[in-house]
Order: sequence, then structure tokens, then C-alpha cells
Amino acid sequence: MTLRPSDHRSRRALACAAALFCLTASGAQAANPPAAGAAPAAPRAPARAFQQVRGDIWRVSNGNWWSLVYVTPDGILLVDPISVEFSTWMKGEFAKRFPGKAVKYIVYTHSHFDHVTGAGVFADSKPHIVAQERVLKNMDGRFPHMPGDMTDRNNDGRFQKEEIDIPTLAHPGICGMSVTYFAERDTDRKGYITAAEWFADAPKPDMVYSERMSLSFGGRRIDLVFPGLNHADDGTAVFFPAEKVLFSTDFPADALVGKSMRSLPSACGAFDQHPISEWIKSYRTLEALDFDILAQGHGAQNFTRQDLVEGREFFEDLQAAVAAGMREGKTLDEMKRTITLDKYKDWAFYRLLPDDIEAAYLNMKAHP
Repeated sequence: MTLRPSDHRSRRALACAAALFCLTASGAQAANPPAAGAAPAAPRAPARAFQQVRGDIWRVSNGNWWSLVYVTPDGILLVDPISVEFSTWMKGEFAKRFPGKAVKYIVYTHSHFDHVTGAGVFADSKPHIVAQERVLKNMDGRFPHMPGDMTDRNNDGRFQKEEIDIPTLAHPGICGMSVTYFAERDTDRKGYITAAEWFADAPKPDMVYSERMSLSFGGRRIDLVFPGLNHADDGTAVFFPAEKVLFSTDFPADALVGKSMRSLPSACGAFDQHPISEWIKSYRTLEALDFDILAQGHGAQNFTRQDLVEGREFFEDLQAAVAAGMREGKTLDEMKRTITLDKYKDWAFYRLLPDDIEAAYLNMKAHP
């Protein structure tokens, strides 16, 4: 293994063992709450399949949550283990599909719990776990960066039920988790979950980087790129220059994306508490890479550079329209009534445009 961090600030961190916990990706996206008094329906097992991206690069599905697998002469590089249950299934599939190939590297695209859980399943092959350096901060025991509007509202460094449930109940099926998720995690019924407990099943990375890093593995080159602040504050895009394939998760394709990237963003947490300017910067960072296949951690198929460009243009158009409304002294309600962004009327989840406008307004007030 050759490590070439472009900013010369890569370092190794002490790895930790992972306990086993089953988090299914089908439960990671909120569902409509059951009727009062009704027993919650048993979750359906997510669909699982291998999808070849190009050459030795594969996407592997757990419902609409996808891992990426790179098979080299010296073993396997896995991006995002997702869950213990799913990783256990993948491990069995690897033995059948790629006999004699052990997982030697695991890359976390970001620290959000529904993508990093399960790496401990591969502990017997002693893989290096690689991530952007902020992942270590998010896993160090204090309250981490969380997706959407799941935040530590009372600043006690713990997760209470209402802090998990508020976005779920406010935007069912769009933001937050399932309505039963907190109870599933609060196994000792103490009424809260610590950050350490939250990541108990996710080993910390033993290799981290700041801006960019290149791995040489099995005669192949893999580039890791930190795009900037977007859905996460510790994201990694994984670029395979020989194959011209780019993989990332939750940015630019969030969990609402299905067969098309022409889908309005969920806007949860006023765009995950990060400035819109940083989202646009993140798009441009990825656009500068020489790829032609955009493989994603969500979405039923692979996408293209043009999909990435159109996603950036939506954020630019939204930012410009809301900024103009603010300059004209319009209220938020007026902007939600008058800004239509007709260019995007045929996009999936266009009904979320008022939510996106409100999120942009709050975002730009917080980050002038």
C-alpha cells in the first residue's frame, strides 16, 4: 500500500473493535407513522443485488442504500458497509463471487450511522478503514454532525427521543428516521442514547486525510476527495481514474433519488446546517474530476456528469431567487408563494419546493 496525501496531513488513528448491531437501510429513511393503536408492521427485507458499474467496480444494493466494491488482484476495497446484517450477507457473497479475495480496505463516505455500520464484520482480514479526518471528531464521543434536523436541541450531548422524532414527525418519509427507531436503539430503556453508543457498531478509521489522498492497491489507484460541506461535514468522494468512475453517498444524490437525479433535495435541517455556497462549491469540486460515470450510494442506476451539473444549477437558481426576494423585502411566505422555478417543474418531489425555499431562506440568514 502506497499512501500519497496531497496535503501531507494524513495520519493514522488507533482503530477500535466493533460490536455487532443490525441496522437495516430500509428502516433508515422515515416512513409514515402507523395509525394510533395499530401494531407497527414488520419491516420488509431490503432488496439486495450486485450491479456492475465498469470493469472490476460493482455497486451492491441494500434497498436504496448502495455500497461500492472494487476487486483488485490483492483483494477488495469496500466503500460503505451500511449495516451488520448487510455486511454479513456481502461477506458470504464475496466468498462465492470473488473466492480468495479478502476485504483489505474499507472507505467511509461520511460518518452518518446508516452508512458506516458493519465494518467489524470484516475484522478477520484486518482491513484499513479510511475516512476524511472529521470522521474521527464525529466518532470521539461528543454529539456528532447529524443528517437533517436531528440535532442536540438541549445541548446535553445525548440523543433524546424527541430530538430524533421531531424531523420524522414534521416531514414523514422525507426527513429523520422511522418512528420506532429510538426505541430500537435505546435497548436499556434509560431514555437517551449517547454518541458513543450511537457508533458502538462502527469501528473508527485508522487512516484519515484532510483534502485529498491517493491509495495504491493491487496495482490500482484510488483517489479520495473531500468535496466540502454539504449533506455531511466529513464527506469523501471515491474516484477511480483508470475507469473514470466517481462514487459518493448522500451527496449529490440523497435518499429521495430513484431512477433519476432530477429530484428536488429534501432540504432537511436547512440543508444539513451547511451554507448553500459550500454545497455549490462541493458540486464544482466533483465536476473538476475526469469521470464519466457517477455511481451513487442512492439511486437505482448510475448517473452522468450532466446530472451533477444540473444539481448544482438547481442550488444556484434557488440561491439567486431567494436572495432576490430578500433584497426586495419579501417575507418568507411571499417567497414561498411567488418563487416557482418553472425549470424544475418536471423534477421528482417538485412539491418540496416551498420547503427548499424555506430552507434556503433560513440557511442564508444563518450564513450571510
